[in-house]
Amino acid sequence: DSIPEHSDHLLRVEPIISWDSVSLFGVGLMSSRADLRTFYQRLHSPLKDAGVDGVKIDVQSGVAAVGGGSGGGPHLAKLYTETMENSVKQHFASTSTAVMNQNNVDNEAINCINCMSHSTENIYRYKHTSIIRASDDFYPSRPYSHTVHLINVAYNSLFLREVCLPDWDMFQSLHPSASLHAAARAIGGCPVYVSDK
Repeated sequence: DSIPEHSDHLLRVEPIISWDSVSLFGVGLMSSRADLRTFYQRLHSPLKDAGVDGVKIDVQSGVAAVGGGSGGGPHLAKLYTETMENSVKQHFASTSTAVMNQNNVDNEAINCINCMSHSTENIYRYKHTSIIRASDDFYPSRPYSHTVHLINVAYNSLFLREVCLPDWDMFQSLHPSASLHAAARAIGGCPVYVSDK
């Protein structure tokens, strides 16, 4: 197997990445569905056994970016997304909400937040998971970040809400900017959750 590398088109658009660690040293990547199934099974089973009822899966767009030499970015994104979703559906479905609608479509809730996944190779492939992080993280110790965070998630949600349910990240209810975050999320059409100490 060849070492995965950035695709040629990505290097043309962002030539500076030719000096990042992926370009210089490669990255470990699985390209067989069986290996990925085993990987996700070994990752998700212990979490479920420990009582974890959902996951956030980061850096999903990074898979497509290193598709050179491994069948291409779209091929890898499809492989990883399908395998990840099947595992998440198996391990983190909310069985109490499993319902078939009038068109016989499964409305079962899958407790997964797709993150760092804004590439078209990712967002148009989701079949079972529907929540997608709409921006960067909530940074409690960076006061200058809060209005920028809310502007970014609001604008990104205009596009993302057509294909997924935007996730605006958690916030802290006792934080000095809590009322701003709460009000924005109340009208944002997104899940609202807090992460208090």
